[in-house]
Amino acid sequence: MPNHFHMILNVNANGQSGTPVPTKAGKSNSFVSSFVSTLKRFCNKEYGKNIWQSRFYDHVIRNREDYEEHTKYIYENPIQWYYDELYTEE
Repeated sequence: MPNHFHMILNVNANGQSGTPVPTKAGKSNSFVSSFVSTLKRFCNKEYGKNIWQSRFYDHVIRNREDYEEHTKYIYENPIQWYYDELYTEE
């Protein structure tokens, strides 16, 4: 979809991107929070305004089933562009 993107970030035990780290429910991963915050600030500065959706949220994928559900959603999401309120035929 041309009006937004989805991203899956893998983080290992050293806070580096790579193999995912299992986390306990309710416990945040400081690397992920820091990464998302930095990315948002960088993009907002680059575009000169806040570009993030108000209902934006991040989600920690906790198992294979959750991962497959989210990758399927991301893969199939462009099909929904036709129904989006911002859709144009151009």
